[in-house]
Amino acid sequence: MRSRTDWSAALATEIDQIRAIAGATFDGFLQSDLMPQGMQAPALIWAAAFLVGPALFFPTTFLAKYPLIRRFHPEQLEHVFWDDRLLFLMMSAGAMGAVSVVAWDTLFPARRDAFVLTPLPVSLPAQMLGRLGGLLLLCVAFVVALNAIPSATFPATACATFLQMPRAGIGHFVSTAAADLFVFFSVTSLQGLVILSVGRRASARLSPIVQAAAVIGVLLGLLFINPIRAATTAAVLRGQLSDPLLGWNPAAWFLGLYELIAGTPRPLMTALAERATVAALTPVAITVSIYVFGYQRLLKRAVETPPRSTRSWLGRAASATVRTVFVRRPQEQAVVAFLLRAISRSSRHSMLMAIYVGVGIALVATFGLSEYIRLGPAVLTSPLAPWPGRGAPPMAILVMPLVVSAALACGLRILIAIPAEMNARWVFQTAAITTWQADSAAHKAMLLIVVPPVMLVAALSAGGLWGAAIGGAHAVYCGALAILLCEIALLTYRGIPLTRPYVPGGSRFHFLWAVYLSAFLTYTYSAVGLEVTVLRWAGATGVVRAAAVVGGFALALWAARKYRLRDVDAVPFEADLLDDETFKGFNLSEIHAAQAVAAQGRSNRIPSA
Repeated sequence: MRSRTDWSAALATEIDQIRAIAGATFDGFLQSDLMPQGMQAPALIWAAAFLVGPALFFPTTFLAKYPLIRRFHPEQLEHVFWDDRLLFLMMSAGAMGAVSVVAWDTLFPARRDAFVLTPLPVSLPAQMLGRLGGLLLLCVAFVVALNAIPSATFPATACATFLQMPRAGIGHFVSTAAADLFVFFSVTSLQGLVILSVGRRASARLSPIVQAAAVIGVLLGLLFINPIRAATTAAVLRGQLSDPLLGWNPAAWFLGLYELIAGTPRPLMTALAERATVAALTPVAITVSIYVFGYQRLLKRAVETPPRSTRSWLGRAASATVRTVFVRRPQEQAVVAFLLRAISRSSRHSMLMAIYVGVGIALVATFGLSEYIRLGPAVLTSPLAPWPGRGAPPMAILVMPLVVSAALACGLRILIAIPAEMNARWVFQTAAITTWQADSAAHKAMLLIVVPPVMLVAALSAGGLWGAAIGGAHAVYCGALAILLCEIALLTYRGIPLTRPYVPGGSRFHFLWAVYLSAFLTYTYSAVGLEVTVLRWAGATGVVRAAAVVGGFALALWAARKYRLRDVDAVPFEADLLDDETFKGFNLSEIHAAQAVAAQGRSNRIPSA
């Protein structure tokens, strides 16, 4: 029999193993197999900072707001409190939702975890507890980072007396933390159930769809934050617990928890707080149960290889048509086929593409719902119909294909810069592919993925509502704009897709977001406004002529890109590192990422003969 000392030593060893696995798991959230090295950490930080930043600065505006309300409109004080507290709740939950979506495929054991941990002399329960501990550590770290400062600053600026501040601060932190738990572990439990309930092939196909749905849900919640706040406040004022806006609205539940802890005379808040408590703890319990009872199955799912799938006759016919008509050279066919298969089969690329598609669908839904709320059934009015002078005419239906094209083109442009498998790129390095062939292959692949869906959406949406003439002209116009966007996206791209090390930070989105937003609005709403003007002035023929002009600009950009290829001697396979002078301030994490991928690129070069 083992002595008590032996049992204590074994327990201490197992605790150390759990701690080590938890720490490694937490680091793994910042270095995923499914995202390029150096990309996931900045993505998590910037996604959270972009959403929590306003919550840190709002309290400064409340220094004058609440004293004025207490003095001149004290009857509105409670309503204003509800509105501002809902803002903090939804901003924090939205930031946590963004974090969970970015870290999607690291939330459960991956293939690397199974290969590394299984051969080690570590028990399965220790592995499970270590992985679960790392997941909880990630959640706690972001909960504290998102809510600690607002929990102190908001009560300090909004409360009337110092004695009210501690209770209000506790209520702020507990309610926002509960909302974060609800969002974060709802995503993890949903993903875990998908992995365990279906086979490997079905799981690989469903995961991008579920992730896109999660992206849509998070973005819709953030984009409709003001209507949700207004509707929730109105429902609380009515005070009917049977109201669907209280019974099925998580924002109302966590507002009730906030009000109950901060102190409120309304009994309605107690019932809402009970629902918030159940909503926060249920997904946590589901996630823990998935780990405890399904960890071994999760490891098996991670290493399973799905059976080889065969294409349908429709897919084979489409592939043969594309090879015959559009992509005719063998070198181009190889590159295009490689890109299409990588997007469909690589977890890294399919997951990232799901994010961009989800963003596009969420924006389409936002534009459509916003116009329907404003105009009602008049949102379906034909662009040729006269519009009275009561605000802007409806354009959501016409804008929809352009939003889809922006999501596809931008997402694909980023995806082709992310390597699929660096160790396998020797196939292209040893092939006699010229710079013109590589550029042509990337160009045709982008057009093939972006333009047909955009034209199909435009033809079906406009044609189904307003006739074939308008639908056809709108499809041609949107197709021309999509081609122009693809030419702009590829203007500085060089190389074969998915074969170069990825260096984050080239877009400078966190500094140039206003420029990108202006360009997006110009590409969508301004372009559609021009289309409507031309359609009323010259009819469908005029729109086709305008599309020809847009196509001329695209042709000019294509010619300019081909002209610049004269200075490129060979197809590049290494990263173009950006000047370190541009990596200052908030971009320090990207310096390390650039250095890391540069070192990886040098290590993967084929040795010279």
